Amino acid sequence: MIPLVLAAALVEPANVWTKTDAVVEGRRWDVPLGYDPASKRFLVLGGRTDWANYKKPRPYDVLAFDPAGKWLNELPTGKDWGPASGPVSAPAWKSEYWGFTDVAGNARPNWTIYGTFSLGQKYTYDPDTKAFYFYAGGSTFKYDPAANTWTDLKPATHPQQALGGILLWSSMVYDTHAKKIVLFGGGNIPTERGDPGTWTYSPSENKWEQVPTAISPPGLANSRLAFDPVNKKVVLFGGDALSHLEGQTWTFDLEKKAWSPRPTPFTPLPRAGHALLWLPKSKKVLLLGGYTYTSTTEYVASLYKPLPLEAWTFDAKTDRWQFVARWEKNAPIGPSNVFLSAAADENDTVMVLDSQNRAWTMNVSPGEPDEKLAEKHGVKLGMRTSRTGSHDPGWYKDAPAADPAKVADELKALPANRWTVRPTPKRPLMNMDWGSAVFDPATDRIIRFSGGHSAYSGTAPILYEVTTDRYWIPFAPEYPIEYVYSNDQVHGEWSFGKNPWMTGHTYKSTGYDPIRQRFVFAPHEYTYFWDFSRSNSWQRSGAKNPYRSDFYSLTLCSTTDGTVAWGDDRTINKPGLWKLVDDTWKPLPLTGELPSKSADRHGAAFDSRRNRILFFSDVGPKAGNVTAYDMKTGEAKWLDPPILAKVHCRETIYVPDADLVLVGGRVKDGDGWRWLAFDCAANAWCTLPLAGDDPVGKAGSFNNSMGLMYDPSRKLIWAVGQHSHVHVLKLDPKDKAPLK
Repeated sequence: MIPLVLAAALVEPANVWTKTDAVVEGRRWDVPLGYDPASKRFLVLGGRTDWANYKKPRPYDVLAFDPAGKWLNELPTGKDWGPASGPVSAPAWKSEYWGFTDVAGNARPNWTIYGTFSLGQKYTYDPDTKAFYFYAGGSTFKYDPAANTWTDLKPATHPQQALGGILLWSSMVYDTHAKKIVLFGGGNIPTERGDPGTWTYSPSENKWEQVPTAISPPGLANSRLAFDPVNKKVVLFGGDALSHLEGQTWTFDLEKKAWSPRPTPFTPLPRAGHALLWLPKSKKVLLLGGYTYTSTTEYVASLYKPLPLEAWTFDAKTDRWQFVARWEKNAPIGPSNVFLSAAADENDTVMVLDSQNRAWTMNVSPGEPDEKLAEKHGVKLGMRTSRTGSHDPGWYKDAPAADPAKVADELKALPANRWTVRPTPKRPLMNMDWGSAVFDPATDRIIRFSGGHSAYSGTAPILYEVTTDRYWIPFAPEYPIEYVYSNDQVHGEWSFGKNPWMTGHTYKSTGYDPIRQRFVFAPHEYTYFWDFSRSNSWQRSGAKNPYRSDFYSLTLCSTTDGTVAWGDDRTINKPGLWKLVDDTWKPLPLTGELPSKSADRHGAAFDSRRNRILFFSDVGPKAGNVTAYDMKTGEAKWLDPPILAKVHCRETIYVPDADLVLVGGRVKDGDGWRWLAFDCAANAWCTLPLAGDDPVGKAGSFNNSMGLMYDPSRKLIWAVGQHSHVHVLKLDPKDKAPLK
């Protein structure tokens, strides 16, 4: 028997973190961590990885924590796939697409998903069935720790099936009183709020049901749920509204089907991605960690960062948050923009995985409530955290006062054939690669919605006022968390604010509707409009688009009769043309052949003198040739200019006075570069020497971040670059020369 004094010494001190040697090897994120009361073990229950990393030697998906300081493989019964600890040779999957059976026929969730997939906190433990339940990839499944088995439960319906979309960033918790799992939050669902609302899942009935509620928390991503069995309420705190972080506390009574905002005097700082756990011994809800925002505009720099690690507890009976501790060092640092993996046992010992997936443990002891500490370390109810600088609409208002008369004089005095950069005092510095820009003659604005992939991923259009040489944004952009500056995009439609997600890139999928005088964004399933003269928000079409959603190749072109889309029919997968009539795309008659399409390498311009659309491409069997589409007859004909020009043709604008189509690309001419143009009257390619601050750049033939536009009232050409530099040009065709 261990002496009493020695036994006490073996107990970890309260509120002090212990770093273990147990690291989850192999690259994983969104790692579900749980505690199994039956076996009294902390478990890792999978975690997202990628195809390349999964093929490398790595431990099994499910791991059990060994207090000696390592993770043990929880291999299915009878499977001799490797040692008790360390890499194993478990079967792989056929692909990176979601599935529930590996190549050997074993029932296991495929965590190697490429594309839109976010576990979030969509898992929980049910002590009644002694199993963990998950909702991810559109599947409802469970893990039985005693049997080491996964089961795809296949309920008759579920939130994604009922509502559509791919649900991201939600949270689930088991209500031990109602014996149902509650799901709330998350986004990327095509409802009016962009979220699923409140749902329950009954393990005993294998049934999902949507819960109608009179009020509910706003749309939130990476908010967290915990169940308080003493007060029989689900507790929610914080969350990412995608444009700001919330700090509100809510409770949900499933029996009454009622959400209620709690009047807490002080709360922890607004945050998301934190852990929210029930402490059985202390009988309080514990909050740990979470992320906040950065306001960086650096390339591929995180817009999120972990908050200093704090512990708070919440008492649902008194509506009071209690500050427990804060750790500046000797504590786990959590991930920057996904959930903190954490679990608690029956003795209030908490385990957390840090950003390197190393396990840390701590014995939590809240102590006595102290209102002064809560006030010192917390904030008053209602505070939000928002980004600053270029992400903040108010930031642009601090620019020096504009002088429209001076701007007008400067534009009139422009020299011919020389690019000039405008001295704009405050430019949005977010990277806007791989997209174009649109000129709105009705409001004298340049409109840009460009980026995606590893560039600007916000939902707000960027606006430039020509008359004042000033930028502004209409609202704080919403950002889709882990899909910001990533190699992926959100496969979905709109945000909590009903604003369209930025596609992987935008290329030439933005345009201008001259009939309704509005901006058009059209590569999604639906088309989105911004009418600056009548509203200050996005609107969307009522019907889905007839063409295939493909931001790589969809091209919009403005004509005097409306906007025309050049894409591929979604039913027969053949090239086609459609004209925008009000909010609907109507097919145009088409005989003949259009050029091949490839991202950045094809374009279209409307020749208003001849009522035709000219199509350009430097790929395919007729690269460098030009096709003319007659708007009246619907016939497309190759023009066969004597010399073919092979330059990326995404940016193509018709200049009426010069009767040229200026291409946003250059060709090498001796020791220098000349801009490429198509002479409509001569039916031939030509070049132009354009000096000054060339928006294409110091070298090369094309700038993938440039938008090229024609200003009909001033007869000027505008271009915007990667970091929103505004270039302007007065074109004189006198120096044009035939392409050689």
